[in-house]
Amino acid sequence: MNTFMTNVYEFDDGHVLLEKRALGLEYFCHAIHQFGLSIFPKVSRIGVLDEEDQIIELPAEGELFQQKETDYRYVYLMEKLEHLDEKDARLFNDCIKDLDWKDEIERRMALEKVTELYGEALRQEIELLFSYYQIHKDDILWDLHGDNLMRRPVSGELLILDPFAIKV
Repeated sequence: MNTFMTNVYEFDDGHVLLEKRALGLEYFCHAIHQFGLSIFPKVSRIGVLDEEDQIIELPAEGELFQQKETDYRYVYLMEKLEHLDEKDARLFNDCIKDLDWKDEIERRMALEKVTELYGEALRQEIELLFSYYQIHKDDILWDLHGDNLMRRPVSGELLILDPFAIKV
């Protein structure tokens, strides 16, 4: 499957390989570690390749905070997830997608709606991710919407995936 700057490949019954030509997931992983987040899928970066399929060794922070998009392909192993149904995706698009354009009162109301429908823990993590965005908004864009929230197939647990895009 191909999506914007991402290729998804079957790996086994419970995992997919993601090949990303964008740094949004790297910023998300940085936010996960910085804030101790927990509502995200099991994902591990297994390598970075250049255009000639050569393995690239990157410094600890990789290409973050350089205000440019990557020339490399980041490869991840991730648990297989399901997209949200249309109703849930629309709700997140309405409430969370443009959080960066909302004033404080509108943001609070949108986050209260998330709490009401999906629980306090999800709201708290979205707030932390939004704080991360605000700290780093010179480098990234807010990109959390209905396609970037997914469910675990067996448990139905809602997870956040890739809430940032790079600002170039």
